Parts: sequence; structure tokens; C-alpha cells
Amino acid sequence: MRFMVFKSSKQPSRNSRDNGRPYDVTELIEAYYKSSWHASCINLKSICILGDGIENPDVVARLSESVREDSLFTLLQKTILDLRVFGDAFWEIVRTGSSIEIYHMPSWTVSAGKNGGWVQELDSGKVEFDADSVWHFREPSLLSQLWGSPDYLPLIEDGTIDTISTIKTYNRNFFKNNAIPDGILFIKGGDISPATESGLRRFFREKFLGVENASKFCLAPIPEGVQVQLEKLQDHHDGKFMELKDSLIAEIISCHGVPPRLAGIMIPGSLGGGGEASGELKIFLNTRIKPLQNIFGGQLDAFFMEVFGLKTDITFKAFDIMPSAAETALNMLKFER
Repeated sequence: MRFMVFKSSKQPSRNSRDNGRPYDVTELIEAYYKSSWHASCINLKSICILGDGIENPDVVARLSESVREDSLFTLLQKTILDLRVFGDAFWEIVRTGSSIEIYHMPSWTVSAGKNGGWVQELDSGKVEFDADSVWHFREPSLLSQLWGSPDYLPLIEDGTIDTISTIKTYNRNFFKNNAIPDGILFIKGGDISPATESGLRRFFREKFLGVENASKFCLAPIPEGVQVQLEKLQDHHDGKFMELKDSLIAEIISCHGVPPRLAGIMIPGSLGGGGEASGELKIFLNTRIKPLQNIFGGQLDAFFMEVFGLKTDITFKAFDIMPSAAETALNMLKFER
């Protein structure tokens, strides 16, 4: 593969879908930091894909000789995280005589250049690379022939992450700024002096602002001979918000394919034992993570053939999953027989 690129350590201004990119880079970065559930799922998948690193000793040795600025493990972690967040990842390839140097290029700094090349935007300006100087990893995409796209893109398009972030922001601002009592007694038929009005304003600020004063009821003094009227000033939608929030969280982890228990969500009626969690992790690794490892491993194979001229079959060391209590008992019975 051959391309051109531009670098940057700070996020430069980026057009939402320039040069055919099927997503807005800034929007994906903001989504990562908007939702702890979304970020947790991305991080979990990235860690599981990397596992304990590459299994092939010869591949590890060759890459370790070439990697600069990072350890091999860190380079792979950054690359996999870029693929999970953006659907694209990039390495800069520097050829010096008979040796090859590899540098990680943050995906959000890269844009397509002219003549099939790439551009990377840096604080110091734009840097162009020739076709042989950049290797492009990409997730499969139906939206572009050049760019990949992340598998969670539907959460961006349908506003799921934005909605859950808006709910949290609303609740935070409600507790921070709310100075309205749930109910109040209106005084009718009497005048209030400026000093009394000022005192009432101060009273509301001191007695009803903040979480510790939530849902307090206001009782106003009633001068003799005046009428009072009780009115409710606001309705609470906590129940609806909680129901909607739970639904959105479930949609996020479902889109990522992460079992609820691994995302820290306990399902009512489940046993909650270590064996059950181990079983969910095993299914998750086999059905979600292993295919992603195979895709990334295949792209590394292509990299080795193109850059080093070596045929490889790269695989990753899976995490060691402890057997469940039931599996242990069955194994013991088989051994006794």
C-alpha cells in the first residue's frame, strides 16, 4: 500500500467529512469522552484484542527492532485503539539503508493527500509523505473505499451517545443551578416592602439552592387578613430519565457486543458468580474478539509481506481464562474415570 500524510500533537481544526472520510473525527473523539460506558467498551475490546501480545517470536523480534519512540506493546495498543475509535490507524515507515523504522501516527491527525498520498498536520505545519512512507490499517467499511469506519458508528448517527450525555448534563445543571422550590404559598391581598422582598430572595438562594436542599417545601409567612394560594412549580421526570438512561446504556453495550456483566452491569436474577462471568468472557472472546484479532493479524501479515518481504501468519496470545467451578468438577470426574 502507498500513501501520503500530515502530523499534529494537538487536535487541529478538522472538517467533518472532508476527503471522503465517512465520519467527523472531532465528533468521535468527543463521543469517547462523553460516555463512560462507550469509552469502557472501546477500552475493553482494545485490551482483549491485544491480549498478551503477538504469539510469533520472529514477528515480535523483527518489529521490536524497528519500533521507535514506543515499545512494541505500546505501539500495538495505540494502533488497536485507533482502529476501535476511528476505524483507521497509521504507521510511518522510515527506510534508512537496510533498516526500517516504525512510528505511530495518531489517526485523528491524518488526512488524504494528493496523488494517493497522505498528509499529517503538526503544530509546526503540514508534513507530506510519499506513498511508501505510510502504512494504513483500516476496519471494513461500507461507506468508503479509502477510509475505514468504527463498528459503533450507529451510536453516533442515531444520537444515542449525545442523548445520554444530554441527560447527565441536564441533571448536573439541575442540581447545580436549581433554586426553585417544588411548591410555594402565594400571598394575596397584601403589599410586600422592598426589604421583605430582598429577604425572600435571599431566603430562596440560601434554602433551596443545591443538592442538599432538593425537594424542600417553601412556607411563606402569612400576614393577618390576606389569602394564600398553594401551587406546584415544577414536575420531576427522574423516573422517565432513569428508564431512558438505562435503555441507552443497554444500546451502547449491545452495539459494542460487550456482555453486560463485563461492562459492570448486573442483570436481575443472575447468580453473579465467577464462573458465570468467566463464561461470558469466553463467549465474548470467541465471538467478538477473535474475529477482530484475525482481521488485524491479517493486515499485519500484509504489512510484513509488503515492507519486509516475509510471509507470516500472525496471531495474538489470548488471555488465560480460569475454568468455571462446573468445568473443574467435570474435568475431575473425567480424570477419575
